[in-house]
Amino acid sequence: MKKKDDVLKVNAEIVTDKERPLYGRGGRNNFSTSYDGVFETDEDKALLQKILREAYEAYKMPRVKSDEELVERLDSYFCRCAEKGITPCVEEMVTYTGYSHSTVIDWEKGRSKGFSPNTSQIIKKAKDFLKIFDAKMVMAGKLNVVAYIFRAKNYYGLKDTPDEEIVRQIDMLDGSGDISDIQKRLLQESEQALNAERHDDTD
Repeated sequence: MKKKDDVLKVNAEIVTDKERPLYGRGGRNNFSTSYDGVFETDEDKALLQKILREAYEAYKMPRVKSDEELVERLDSYFCRCAEKGITPCVEEMVTYTGYSHSTVIDWEKGRSKGFSPNTSQIIKKAKDFLKIFDAKMVMAGKLNVVAYIFRAKNYYGLKDTPDEEIVRQIDMLDGSGDISDIQKRLLQESEQALNAERHDDTD
């Protein structure tokens, strides 16, 4: 365990470090919002310009005013991505409607009405399209698995909830790997559960 003086010394060095300027809330080396030093080559700068143009086009889109316009706008977005080789994403898709992310997600979740009861289903179907796209990108080796897991949990409602019955059966192995033993124990559990139900019925 470090002595108190050592801890204070380390903290002082962090506070007085002048060689690493702070950007945003966390500093350059702590999830900074600054991209300084990231886009240095001509190729990097060209990519930055491309991404900015794509994001800006979504940003300046006017608000849709009906379910019909919403469907047309979403269809237009996906077609634009396909024709120009743009990677679609939830963030850009919802911005393309002319509304904020929170507003569109509220439509989807039913927290706000939208244009009609159908608005929620329209957004859900569009997100299903993106869910398929992301899954295919992973299978093609073009999307990092960790990034996919993050997006699947945060945007597509997927959860780490293994089937309880499968987990229970795996636990039954106890390292033996004896399938016949598992079958016997499952049968015993079934008989015990059935007897318990009969007992309850007679009470």
